[in-house]
Amino acid sequence: MQLTIWQKRQTTLLYHFMSRDYLLGLLQLLNDLIGDADGLLDTAQVQRRDAIIADPRWGIRDTSTNWSTYAFPALLDFRQSTVEDIALRDQDRYGFTGANQCVNMLREHSTRWMTEDEEAAFKVQFDKIYLYASEIDDVAMRQIRDYDAYVTWTQNAHLFPRLPKFTVHTDIVGESGQLPPKTGVYVPQDDPYGTLQFAWTTDSDGQLRPAKTLTPLALEAVNALGRDKVWAAVSQDPAAQADGKVADFMRLALKQGRLTHLGPYKPEDAKRPGSAAGMLPFSAFVDRPCRWYYVEKIEGEYEDPAETTTAQVTAETRLRVEANHPCPQTGWWMTPAKAGSRRYFNEGEIMPSLGGDYGLTIWQWDVDQSAPKL
Repeated sequence: MQLTIWQKRQTTLLYHFMSRDYLLGLLQLLNDLIGDADGLLDTAQVQRRDAIIADPRWGIRDTSTNWSTYAFPALLDFRQSTVEDIALRDQDRYGFTGANQCVNMLREHSTRWMTEDEEAAFKVQFDKIYLYASEIDDVAMRQIRDYDAYVTWTQNAHLFPRLPKFTVHTDIVGESGQLPPKTGVYVPQDDPYGTLQFAWTTDSDGQLRPAKTLTPLALEAVNALGRDKVWAAVSQDPAAQADGKVADFMRLALKQGRLTHLGPYKPEDAKRPGSAAGMLPFSAFVDRPCRWYYVEKIEGEYEDPAETTTAQVTAETRLRVEANHPCPQTGWWMTPAKAGSRRYFNEGEIMPSLGGDYGLTIWQWDVDQSAPKL
């Protein structure tokens, strides 16, 4: 089994965000912020700001003394939990960072004792840390969708001029709802649109979840318009929205009653191209239990992303078709839902459901298009 370019990119990010080195980067950011905050508190004391800010009615609520007593320890706790997380990596243990607990505590305490410039700089610094830590939390939650994977890659692609090489172990198989046989990244057995997951063996939180994959509506959109163009338009990229094809597709889907959810949008919002495209994610994804293959990262070996041809990327849209939908291309297809299922379909022919243990039958384009020998 060969990973598609989309799967290689996501695997690269999953291993990156869950690595010990990435946690060390978080620790450095926290050390810098704590050092700067400590300096601000010293400055506030030297300038005797609290004497000016303290209020007879509200006491010291807005002072540096109050922030130092209650908010500053939240930063120290965040740092300590990160130090512990780094140590736990050696034990194959993973989980959420202390980012959410820290931000909740900071929100409860005033920073009015800072100057406007100091407050703005502190916010920029902490927001950077929160977004950095959120990458770990998103992976641990296993809620990443194809659209999220696209956005995250566009934000981080500059970090990876070369993609690592990977090996898919079809003999190391996991199942949704169970702990994986080995800690690491897993790819859906039969679904190139199902986002990959990082799972671990040491506690129940590490179990594999159902794959987040595309609904028939979203699959139709990416097949017709291109995966990059669709998600770029959804993310409000001006170039992707310029030709209006994604917006036109969504307006037609809305008119046909095919949108199950609109999120914060209203039907009249479809008149605006950006809003029309933005409706798609709310009807684009579904959970599907499946089997998973373990993906090993080959340390020290890389490939050149430029070697991936347009034909390879285009071929990805031909790999998967759900049962009861028309065949997109004449040729030989097979489904993991049933042994010996390989058969020939003509374009437009409805591909049948064969039943199986994991929901819908998924037909895959067979890379071997030779007729069977008699």
